[in-house]
Amino acid sequence: MNNDYTNAIAELHNACDSLIAETNKKMTKMINDFNEKYEDQEDAPYCDTVDLDSKFDVLADYVEDYTNQ
Repeated sequence: MNNDYTNAIAELHNACDSLIAETNKKMTKMINDFNEKYEDQEDAPYCDTVDLDSKFDVLADYVEDYTNQ
């Protein structure tokens, strides 16, 4: 593969990784804030973040997995 493309793909991957990490952080905070807001109410819904990181892990591999080389 042309080195220009290798560098471009690496830049895209890094930019996507940064976006995904930031979005994961923000989403986790939003969910935690929601849960804390209603934690004293017995019938309140609860959004579990137990599997959230793994959802972002799948997205983190997207550029590498779906870039035609």
